[in-house]
This record gives sequence, C-alpha cells and structure tokens, in this order.
Amino acid sequence: MPAGSPPSWSPSAPAPKPKDVLREAAKEPTAWAVAAAPLAGLFAGLIIGAALPELGVSSAVALGVVIGWACGLFLAVVDHRVLRNLGEDPAHWALAFLSPWVYLLGRAVCRRPAPWTTWAAFGLCAMLTVLSFVVSKPLTGSVLTSNAVFNRDRVQQDIAAEIRRQTGVTATVSCPADPPMSAGSTFRCVAEGGGERTFVVVTVEDNSGSYTWMTL
Repeated sequence: MPAGSPPSWSPSAPAPKPKDVLREAAKEPTAWAVAAAPLAGLFAGLIIGAALPELGVSSAVALGVVIGWACGLFLAVVDHRVLRNLGEDPAHWALAFLSPWVYLLGRAVCRRPAPWTTWAAFGLCAMLTVLSFVVSKPLTGSVLTSNAVFNRDRVQQDIAAEIRRQTGVTATVSCPADPPMSAGSTFRCVAEGGGERTFVVVTVEDNSGSYTWMTL
C-alpha cells in the first residue's frame, strides 16, 4: 500500500432492519400452531373417550385423529394467507389434506432459504404425529377404564332376565359393588332361584365396560 493511502476494507452485510425482523417473526406463529395439530387431536380423543365411553377406544381415537387433521387443515389455510400477505409464494395449503407435517415440509422447501424455526416446526409436527399414533390408544383406553362406571343394577337385571328366558326360572342375581373394570378381568355374581344357587362368571370385554357372562 502506498504511503499515505487510507486503509481499505470490504463492506460487511447490512444489519437487518427492524421491520424485516418483525416481518420474519410474524411468519412463524401460525406454523407452530399447525405443528401442534396432532396434539390437539390426541387431547380431543381423550376428551371424547371420557365423555362418551360407549363409543369404545377405536372410535374415540379415530374421532380425535379427524379433529386433529381438521385443525391442521384450517391452520394451514391461515398460515398460507399470512405468508401471501407478507409477500411470499408459499406451499399450497391443500398439502395439509395429506397431513399437517406434509404441509410444513412443503412450506420449508418453498421458503429458500428457510429459517431454522420453519424446519423446527416441521420436525415438531412429525414427532407429535408419531407420538400421538403410539400413545393414543393406550391413553384413551386408560381414560375409558378410569371412567367406566359399573351399573350393578342393570347387570343384575340383564343376567336375571336372560336366566329366566333360557330356563324359565325367576332368579335373583347379586354382583359385587365395585368389581375390576379393566379389559379381560372377571368377577363372580350369585344367582338364586328355584331353590338353587348358581355362580355367574362375568368377563369384561373391553375398556368401555361391555361384558359377557356364563354360569358355572
């Protein structure tokens, strides 16, 4: 460098403007909401199972999946509009018809370069989808079991009516007040009628409380 020449340097990248930072931050909340859709479906299944135990585990889980899918679809539409209003050309919201995580994957691919938060939302959604698939049935089953109510009078009446239909004997059936209600468990009731005493074995078929019985 010649003597007396001023020092030179390469220009650095300009610092992001506050407006740009705010615009970028505004693009992510709806993505996180889409990512949480499988969790909403899991909780919906648990609530349905607790409120309507007669539906059974599979139906409660299926309804929860539908609710989670519908939430993801609605939130994908909202997110798509947010990105369009902020000047982007995002992935189409119709990808959410397949799954919320599919939409978020397309969202991340279309945003070039995509910030880490976009990929994180996709990863969270994929993880929650797998997690809800694994734990939905056991959790819903436990909710149904814990909320199953043993209708002692109804069971006794049903067994007595069936005994009368099959044998013509009017019997009085007595069952325990608080039997085990988990799927596969058994308990014994006593049927008395026609001068005879018979034991009735009741088997709980599933976590909704349905049962079968047989005399010994």
